[in-house]
Amino acid sequence: MLVDAHVHCLDLEEVESYALSGKYELICVIDELLCADKIFKLSEQYQNVEPCVGIHPWLAHEHYSREVSHSLGELIENYPIKCLGEVGLDKKFKPDTLEKQLEIFNVFVEYAKEYDLVLNLHAAGAWIEVFETIYKRDINRAYFHWYTGPIELLYQIESVGYYIGINPAWKVQQKHRNIIEEVDINRVLTESDAPYRYRGLLMTPDLIKDTVEYISEVKELDLNTVEKIIYTNFKTLFKKP
Repeated sequence: MLVDAHVHCLDLEEVESYALSGKYELICVIDELLCADKIFKLSEQYQNVEPCVGIHPWLAHEHYSREVSHSLGELIENYPIKCLGEVGLDKKFKPDTLEKQLEIFNVFVEYAKEYDLVLNLHAAGAWIEVFETIYKRDINRAYFHWYTGPIELLYQIESVGYYIGINPAWKVQQKHRNIIEEVDINRVLTESDAPYRYRGLLMTPDLIKDTVEYISEVKELDLNTVEKIIYTNFKTLFKKP
């Protein structure tokens, strides 16, 4: 089975069609806690859908940490949450709200620490800051979505047992291809970041097969072997039997 470790649940019908296909393990992220109910309903219908709740750093300035903490606490009490995301920091596109982003991000980090939850991380332009934030809090399980950060940091991420995301952007982004060349395959998850459009490329789960094939070519490994390794990585991160 293929893994999509970061797909947005903006169009529930489309995500449901991918779940129904039975081809993918889908980690469905949200940008607002208010959207949580719909992905929980989807995950109740499909065993291959893992709900992931969070507040995107682009929207952090619209929230207060006390309210976020209260809402998140209620969700954790009432639903079997294993993953928080999409959460993190963004210095590349939203540098003017960084202080507020950090305030909201810290709420999610504290809950991840307390309940041993996976953090599904956004870190555009803030790779080092996000890594240092979670490392200092001894976070056990983390996934750096669409990693394009420094190679030196990649090695640190691998050494502490975190994972990184590889998505179809490799087709149009040299920086992402460079990461594929350097990364340890045992620290990789594939993702689509659907329905994001990047440099004219519409990212969908349909492109994950191409991504796995490209990884297998770069790593000079059999395609089935790469699929199995990535699936094992997913099960390890989410503590699935």
